[in-house]
Amino acid sequence: MSLMVAALFFHQLNRLWEYGFSGVGHHYAPVFGVRLPRRSATAGQLLALPLALLIALTVPSFVGRTIVVALISFWMLATHMRLSDHCWLGAVTVAAIAFTPTRLHPLVAQDLLVGLYLTAALFKVNDEYLFSERSAGRVVTAHYFRLVGLPDFPRIQKAVPVVVIAAELVTGLLVCVSGSESWALWLAILMHLAFGVSGNFPFSVVALVLWVTMLSPSGQIAVTGIPKELLGAAIFVGLLALAGGRTAAGHRSASWLFKDFYQGAAYGVLCAMAVLSPADVVAAAVGGGLLVHALIGVAFCVNFLLVVAGVKLEWSFAMFTSLRPFGRSWLERHQMRDGPRYYALTLPPRIPRSLLGEVDPVFVYLATRDENVVHEGVVYHLEAVARRHNVTFAPQVMRIGSEGRALVPAAPSQPAPRRRFLDYPAVVPKSLDRRYLA
Repeated sequence: MSLMVAALFFHQLNRLWEYGFSGVGHHYAPVFGVRLPRRSATAGQLLALPLALLIALTVPSFVGRTIVVALISFWMLATHMRLSDHCWLGAVTVAAIAFTPTRLHPLVAQDLLVGLYLTAALFKVNDEYLFSERSAGRVVTAHYFRLVGLPDFPRIQKAVPVVVIAAELVTGLLVCVSGSESWALWLAILMHLAFGVSGNFPFSVVALVLWVTMLSPSGQIAVTGIPKELLGAAIFVGLLALAGGRTAAGHRSASWLFKDFYQGAAYGVLCAMAVLSPADVVAAAVGGGLLVHALIGVAFCVNFLLVVAGVKLEWSFAMFTSLRPFGRSWLERHQMRDGPRYYALTLPPRIPRSLLGEVDPVFVYLATRDENVVHEGVVYHLEAVARRHNVTFAPQVMRIGSEGRALVPAAPSQPAPRRRFLDYPAVVPKSLDRRYLA
C-alpha cells in the first residue's frame, strides 16, 4: 500500500513541478461536484498525500490503513478539473489493499492489471481511434515525433493504434496465463516506457507498482537483487528518459531536464524491482481468491458497460482512446436522457480582477473561446463565482445539430446548469470534426 501511495504522491509532485503552486487553491471545477473553500482545497492538494504516505509507512494497523484511505479520498475530493485514470486506479488499489489480507494483495494486483489492459484495449476498438486522422494514437505519435525532430513516418503513425491495442490485449491475456508472467512483464515495461517518454510517466509508475505487488510473494515486497542493480536501472532508464522524454516544444530548462531524469529513474527502479522479485505464481485456489476475482471482474464489467451506455467517460481506465462525449465513434449517444449538458460561454465586457483571483485567466480564455463548450458542472460553479462579482458568462445550453457534426444552441430552452460530477470532460470542442484527446 505504501508503494502505491508513493506513486500517487509522485503524480502530484509532477503536477506541481509542471504547473507550479499558483493554482493549487483553485476549485472552480471540482471533479466530484463539491466546491471546497480555498484553504481546504490547498490542504487536500498539498498535505493529504504526504500525510497519507507517512501514516502508511508508520501505522500499519487497520486504523492507520483506514486513515490513509480517508486522506486519499480527501485528495480526490480536492482534485480540480480532471481526475486522471491512473489516479483513480491508484486510489482503487489502495482501498482494495487496505481492507484485504496481505496474502491476497498479489491477486488484487493481478486482477487490476488484467482489467486495466483488457478494457483499455477494448475501449480503443472504435472508428475514431483505429482509422480517423483524429486518432489519439496518431496525434500523440505525430506530436512526439515533431518534438524529437523526427520525420512524420505516416505508415508508423497509421500502425500505432493497432500496435497499442495488440500490446495491451496480449499483455492482459499473458497476465492471466500461469508461467507467462515474465513475458507479460517485459512487454509491459517496453509499452510503459513508450508511454512515459511521450509524457505519461505517472501512469507508468502506477502500473509498475501493481506489477511489483503482483510478483511479491504473499504480498510482501522482496527484491532478490542488490542496491547496485537498482541504482544501475535508475541511472540507465533515467538517461533514456532524459534523452527521449518530450512533453513540450522548445528549450528544456535545467529544472525540466532534471524532472525527465528523475521520472525515468523512478520508473527504472520499479522495473528492476519487478524483474528481480521472486515471483510467486498467483493461484485462484488461495483462500478468498475466487471472491477477489469475482468482485474485481464485476467492477471492471460494470465500469465498461457504463462507458458503452454513455453514462460516463472519465475514471474508466480508457487512456487515450479517442472516446468523445458526443463524438462519431461507437460510443456516440444522441438520445441520452440525463447526460451532461454542455454550455457555450461568453466573455463578459469587463472582468473584475478579483474574479481572476478565483478563476485561472487561462481557463477563462479557454472556456469562452467560440470553438469550445463547457460541462455544466463547471458552469454551475463558474456562474456562482461570476455572480458574486456582478458579472455573468451568459451560459447558453448546446445540443447536437441536425447534421450531427457540431453542437449548436438549443434555443429556446435554456435550463440552468446543474451541480454534476465531472464524469465527462470539463471542456470539449464544439465541432465533432476537431480532434479530442480523452
